[in-house]
Amino acid sequence: MIGTLHPAQAALLPPPLLPEDGNTYDLYVADQETYDSNLYRIPPDYTTVETVVVPNATKADFYNTASLGGDGQLILGQQIFDLNLRGDQNQFVHNTNLNNTAYKGDLLWNWRLGGYLSGQAGADYTHSLAGFDETRYLGRDLVDIQHYYGSGRYQVGPRWALYGGFTYSDITHSAQAAQFQDFHSTGGNGGIEYATDVNDTFALQYTYTDGRYPPSTLNTLNGQVYSPDFHDELTQFLVKYAVSDKTQINANAGYLKRQYQNTSFGSFSGDVWRLTVTWQATDKTQVLIAGWHELHAYLITEANYFVSKGGSIAPVWSPTDKINLTLNFSYENQDFIPQSGYVLVTGPLQGKLTTASANVVYTPRSNWILRATVIYQKRSANQVYYEYTDDLVNLGVLYKIH
Repeated sequence: MIGTLHPAQAALLPPPLLPEDGNTYDLYVADQETYDSNLYRIPPDYTTVETVVVPNATKADFYNTASLGGDGQLILGQQIFDLNLRGDQNQFVHNTNLNNTAYKGDLLWNWRLGGYLSGQAGADYTHSLAGFDETRYLGRDLVDIQHYYGSGRYQVGPRWALYGGFTYSDITHSAQAAQFQDFHSTGGNGGIEYATDVNDTFALQYTYTDGRYPPSTLNTLNGQVYSPDFHDELTQFLVKYAVSDKTQINANAGYLKRQYQNTSFGSFSGDVWRLTVTWQATDKTQVLIAGWHELHAYLITEANYFVSKGGSIAPVWSPTDKINLTLNFSYENQDFIPQSGYVLVTGPLQGKLTTASANVVYTPRSNWILRATVIYQKRSANQVYYEYTDDLVNLGVLYKIH
């Protein structure tokens, strides 16, 4: 599954703390200015977005994101605890009804018992403005996302390991018109892994997910009412393989089966896979190439599932220790399955999403981070309502208080 925050929440973040940093904490302040040429992601032929929901709205807008945050790390013997907190005040120049305060926090415990048993446990919470390309609701919709997870790994021997984990998520919308997308899920996985050396591993894994919606979220087909609640089962084979000291392959392939609670309509079964190649071309240049065929959903509109087929390439260049340049190009075909809410309302939906971006990060000193980002995105579809083209530019600065 995929998901993105609205660009107003995609502000600059400090690099994560590492175990070798020891017991430490950082406080930081940040500010980001953003220009969005198509804030509401409306179709090209639409000249206005003014409605009862968004009076006096403008298609393009500037907005400012002022941030305050901190992160800390505590090491107690073999246990490592990481805490990250952040708050954002988002102010729009024209679409002032979207002004909001966003915040997020996450706690991670990297745990270990003896030399053979280890894992993670954590929780994170996000409160942010929904992305209009996801919900298609042209109004102020603040989304709360809670996520809890845990995992364990037992090293059976020098080459074999058993692992498993669980996850729980809960998503709620503030806008009444979008609350039919309120959602919670539970899931788990288990697998066995074999390592041929430090860099090469092979694993067989089983994963399940149960998705649940409010009782009021019902769909109708041929006069029959049914629920969008679903159950997923995925069995897959995972490979990490170092072709050379400069080339790393990560791949997974398996069979996914999705079933709905009281109907076979819209059920999905088929192969899913992803291949990622990381190539360290030079000491300062890295290239990431990926291709996939998967079942996806936008994070805050889980009912709208689609088969995603696509690829991406992302060169990364660090000419100095202070400068990092990342380019990214991706292309994706989106074929929404019949059960999706979009399809039930408007008919068969297929889309193509093209994204190109450039990101420059400059760290003149250890406590200063500057960033500039340019993003171009275009989605074409067989239904005009779901098409849009957008240009986004932002400039950000972050200061760390050690």
